[in-house]
Amino acid sequence: MFKMPRNRIILASFIIFLNLFAEKIDEAIKYFESFQFEKAREIFNQLAKDESNPRIAEVYYYLARLSNNPDSSVFYFRKIIQKFPQSRYADIAYLEIAKSSIAKGEYKNATLTLTELLKNYPETELKEEIQFWLGVSYIESGSREEGIKILKELIRSYPKSVWTNRALSIIPDTVVHIEYYTVQVGSYRTLANATKCVEELRKNGLKARIVETAVKNDTFYRVWVGEFDSIEEAKALVAKLDSLGYKGNVVKGY
Repeated sequence: MFKMPRNRIILASFIIFLNLFAEKIDEAIKYFESFQFEKAREIFNQLAKDESNPRIAEVYYYLARLSNNPDSSVFYFRKIIQKFPQSRYADIAYLEIAKSSIAKGEYKNATLTLTELLKNYPETELKEEIQFWLGVSYIESGSREEGIKILKELIRSYPKSVWTNRALSIIPDTVVHIEYYTVQVGSYRTLANATKCVEELRKNGLKARIVETAVKNDTFYRVWVGEFDSIEEAKALVAKLDSLGYKGNVVKGY
């Protein structure tokens, strides 16, 4: 009679356990998404007892979302960033902790948390919202000039973002149109082509953005790189871009 080696039995048992854990998480998420919060909370609380599971950070995230107590939410978000900094929930955990500080009027704490977030996760997809709350936190903590600067950068970098609309309601419109020098490396008829160019530039560590412009009833998507106070600094970037295979011209931004 064939006997399965002991190590294989252990491995098989472990796989079965992981599958059961995953099924339970998925079940709890379905309850959460269908607004059956008590059922979801009950399952997540049971799952939270096993901190060794690979998806435990996800459990903490949902428990934070389900909590009616702000301090309890922060408790779970902190567990994510302290124990699972590589988790896909780590950046949003930082952001939610900062927003909790803002709600309490603890703006300096929020500033520190958001700054640390940007340092640890520079490629986060939450950058627009982070910049908005960082700008607000600086303004409310007394560093208005720094806050305005951050909100201005948000508006320039993400002109169509919902967070830009919120930023525009906070700062004077005149701030947005301060002139500076930048380098234009292309003008495209389609947003897709302009986006592709921006992505390539960003992969090279360059700060690029898209500016939509209307010319004789036609829409063009210009790609601008950098932002400088002097034309000499912008010309230096032109030389760098040329070495990377990009032809650029210095233009005035706004």
